[in-house]
Amino acid sequence: MTTQKTKSKIERAAFISALLLLLWFLVTFLVWPLIMTLSTAFFSGGEFRFSEITDDLSASKRVRGALFNTFWMTIATTITVGIVGLFQVAVLEYFHVKGRTLLKVGFAVPLVFGSIVAATGYKFTYGPIGVVTQVLHRFFPGLPSDWFIGGHGVLYAQTFLLTSFYYLFLRAAMRRVDYSTIEAARSMGASEATILRRVVLPVILPTVFAVMLLTIYTSTVSFAVPELIGGRDFNMISQIILTLNSINRPDMAAFLALFLGLFIMTMILLMQWVEARGSYIGGAKTPVPIELKRVKNKFANFVLHAVSYLLLFIYVLPVFLVISFSFAPASEIGTQTFPSTFTLSNYITVLSGGSAFEPFFNSARMGLLAVLTGLAATLFAVPIMVKHKNWMTRLMDLGFFLPWVVPSVLLAIGLIVTFDEANPLVANTVLLGTFLILPIGYVIHILPLMVRFLRAAFIGIDPSYEEAARSMGASGPYRFRRVIFPLVAPTALLAGGYTFNELLTEYPLSAFLYNVNNKPLSIAILESDKSYNPEQAAITLVYAVLVMSFSMIVVMSAERLSLGKGPKTNNL
Repeated sequence: MTTQKTKSKIERAAFISALLLLLWFLVTFLVWPLIMTLSTAFFSGGEFRFSEITDDLSASKRVRGALFNTFWMTIATTITVGIVGLFQVAVLEYFHVKGRTLLKVGFAVPLVFGSIVAATGYKFTYGPIGVVTQVLHRFFPGLPSDWFIGGHGVLYAQTFLLTSFYYLFLRAAMRRVDYSTIEAARSMGASEATILRRVVLPVILPTVFAVMLLTIYTSTVSFAVPELIGGRDFNMISQIILTLNSINRPDMAAFLALFLGLFIMTMILLMQWVEARGSYIGGAKTPVPIELKRVKNKFANFVLHAVSYLLLFIYVLPVFLVISFSFAPASEIGTQTFPSTFTLSNYITVLSGGSAFEPFFNSARMGLLAVLTGLAATLFAVPIMVKHKNWMTRLMDLGFFLPWVVPSVLLAIGLIVTFDEANPLVANTVLLGTFLILPIGYVIHILPLMVRFLRAAFIGIDPSYEEAARSMGASGPYRFRRVIFPLVAPTALLAGGYTFNELLTEYPLSAFLYNVNNKPLSIAILESDKSYNPEQAAITLVYAVLVMSFSMIVVMSAERLSLGKGPKTNNL
């Protein structure tokens, strides 16, 4: 009996210690940096400086230009992504198009070809030394080499990168449409346009609004694409925040970051409102699957197929060229429209160690450290938040999801202004400029996604399993290790894979927080892209292929684990 009481006391002490450690981490690296950002943005020397900072920002032509560019780019991207995304969903889920399986794979490219890797791929395809540019020069010799660089190039790239929201979420919404209602409308003489407007649209409209808001959110905080494709004359707000921080104006950078954060918070609230409203507009609980509509008009059918395969070509071309030239000699990059010979030398250069391997190793090491830390925190905290509903767990829940409201650039500014000098919260050490500052930022960045993954997994566990183990005298740690964890382990592995994949090429936090001790892959890709050395270009292409390969493994694992899987006929 005494031994049992001692073990119980030890378990309780360990639980309280872990809980305090988690709360310290959230307060130190999330809450306090946000408070310091507010202080930096509005106060200096104990004086309120709101009007002074706003005057400085409004007087800057470059800041005004970046705000305008962000505004029009967000609106334009939302429109173009909506048009392309809706067309894709119609092709895959409503109309009968030959080669539908091939189109599914092609339209899924943004799931594995995103972030700075995709920006690099688009620039490699359409940029000054791009294959498309070389081909166009044969027909239009006077075409400027940088014809693709600028706001129009950013819009083009973002249009075909952000359709992943429609591919993932709107396709699932289309499966909730009950085909019997469509048949009933046809039997009453309704045209296809009327059916789409009066029968299909009401079911998918909440999801359409939600993906539009996601597009607005993502476009507003876009960083990697405008940095690589925008050129000198096109900047967006995230780039200006980085510039202001680099010229030692953290007050102006913090103010703009807070402004961006306020906008993001508005988008999050709108998403929640749309999601809540969506519960009142839905399809049947067990809908009859849609039978794909054959287009009888020959001309319309030709246009449908032509546009579908044109989109397929646009999606696949950059990936095909990146993979092909990653196996080409460096001397052929930028001079050939397609490799004449193939070699493994580029891969050997990267994977054999040395300076080319170091950024990849740094990102993998920091990503793994962040993922393990994030999994440890969420596996400990999520069961507590699921089982206990009180003010403390609600605050903890808010703390975990706060990084979704806070844009990465605001988080980065907060970490910079908080830890650029000795801080008592971290034993009076200076973290800025050390190896750990970037992995800490990574952990904060991935916590919301991990919590969302694991919350669903823990809620889905039958409580009777744990109750049975408890009735047999199993301790809390034993119940978790032998009963609970095996049930959530697949989800935890998938969450770890997704977040690790994202961190391999994470750019906004990396651009603000990296240093000579932890230069990540995304920064190496950016530096290589700005270099005209073909050897560096070859290494960048290898980086891109390695990242895409890992992304493909994660996506295939998600399908195999049946997470978010739709009907069998709609699987990739």
